[in-house]
Amino acid sequence: MELQQFAQAFSEFDNVLITDDKGCAIFYDLADLNILLEIGLTPDEFFQSTVTDNYQNLSPETSTVFQVIQTGQPVLYYEQQLTTLNGFSYLSLSSTYPIMEHGKVIGAIEFSKHFYETKQIKYLDNFLGHKLYRDNHTTYRLEDYITTNAEMKTQLEKARRSAQKSAPVLLTGETGTGKDIIAQGIHNESERYTKPFITLNCSTLTEDNIFTQLYGSDNEAKSGKLQEANGGTLFIDHLNLLDISLQAKLLHAVDIKVLNGEPLDIRYITTVNEDVDKLLAEKRLREDLFYRLNVLQIDLPPLRLRKEDIPIILDFYIQFYNEHTLQKNVSYRNEVIQLFYAYHWPGNVRELKNALETAYINLLGDEILVEHVPERIKKNVQHSTQSIMQNNQSGHLRDLTEAYERLIIAEKLRETDGRLAETARRLGISRQLLKYKCLKYELL
Repeated sequence: MELQQFAQAFSEFDNVLITDDKGCAIFYDLADLNILLEIGLTPDEFFQSTVTDNYQNLSPETSTVFQVIQTGQPVLYYEQQLTTLNGFSYLSLSSTYPIMEHGKVIGAIEFSKHFYETKQIKYLDNFLGHKLYRDNHTTYRLEDYITTNAEMKTQLEKARRSAQKSAPVLLTGETGTGKDIIAQGIHNESERYTKPFITLNCSTLTEDNIFTQLYGSDNEAKSGKLQEANGGTLFIDHLNLLDISLQAKLLHAVDIKVLNGEPLDIRYITTVNEDVDKLLAEKRLREDLFYRLNVLQIDLPPLRLRKEDIPIILDFYIQFYNEHTLQKNVSYRNEVIQLFYAYHWPGNVRELKNALETAYINLLGDEILVEHVPERIKKNVQHSTQSIMQNNQSGHLRDLTEAYERLIIAEKLRETDGRLAETARRLGISRQLLKYKCLKYELL
């Protein structure tokens, strides 16, 4: 296999399988390791079997790997429906090449891409798209954060600048705003990108396990998060969910410079999904821990304040699902985007992505309609509209005027894809006044 062929195959496909001359796997780089769970095998079991042992409908005669081993000729862009022993089925597109030594075939290398049915779309949630970063436990780069919003772009620029330093970063933002993307992106743009990115989930820490989680266990020969993250980044997620009685122990761990005689060099990135001032005022966050972890602060705005991003987020995920599912040409009706503009999105981008997944699963043709959208979204928008109409039954001029004003602003927001600055320009008012009215009428 020539270098140019290798580079092309590596860029076009998601998975890499290398076997010996008997068809036994000796290397497998999966875009999503969860696929092995669906096959019903552990990694050790997978490497102890031939490629045909794990599928109901694969034999040495139909296996591209065995064909290449037997003939010494590549099999390119071969499409095949595969069914695992436990009944899990997916479409595989693969290119397979022989590995030669002194004119003899000693193995095969296969590059593949898997396509799933829409009901299996959940298997793409942990899909690792950036091959170069798989070894450091990350999935995202800063470029993966989808936005055209001016404020969010400012925050992204702060994140890029912070990547060049080692100071602790605090990420604030509601659930679903993408704090994990920013955290991983900072790590991958820093000089630490070759080192591990380790997550410490504060919502799971208790009095009984916090010591083991941080420092490990001698009895079980298990390393803790501090040791695992040494040289890299420790991502302290959901700090606001850590009980106040345990925060002193976390502060002590963060201040440690040497562990078991080994110097510690860790970059800390922390998240909270509540207002920081409120957490401090209510004594749910220690001030000393806050100041230790908040040298640089990045604030992620909620989706309702950057609704101009809704179309590009939808387009991104639709393209992604079109590329990785059997549903190839999905689009959406304009009524769907109007419905999404009218919704408040308390779950932010994560909720938008889940709504799209639901629509894909409910899809019968190749066009997403309002009827495919989750019921909670439709009911919420309908309730808000009915509430406005009921409040205006008095016939008072002020109420009627406000109802009409809301309709005009909502329509202009749809016309401009939610861009506040452009909407304000078309309405002939300031952006600040428009934002006030949007909040008043629950349009943001």
